[in-house]
Amino acid sequence: MGPPKDALPPAGDKVLYVFYDFETSQNTEFADEAKLHVPNLVCVQQFCSRCEDAEDASDCVRCGTRRLSFWQDPVEELLSYLTEPLPWANKIIAIAHKAKAFDLHFILKERYY
Repeated sequence: MGPPKDALPPAGDKVLYVFYDFETSQNTEFADEAKLHVPNLVCVQQFCSRCEDAEDASDCVRCGTRRLSFWQDPVEELLSYLTEPLPWANKIIAIAHKAKAFDLHFILKERYY
């Protein structure tokens, strides 16, 4: 993965932008004086080119519900949602609240460990 670019996708791209943030609990002992962060919720807000300028977070005719929450298995539910085929979109851009320091680690752990 390369660094972010200061350029918008080409005009012909049909993009869904998904912003997400994991909430965790720290009740599980990990090591001496350390607790494990366990994701228990992921909050999602999304928009497409049709609803990007909407003042409220009402549902969009193209991308559907614009605010979502996943509780049962938040990491897996988010990944399933992001990989679900969308007939109108040819690209999904997912942006984490703190990907470098926190939120991306749960996804990497889910898929690669």
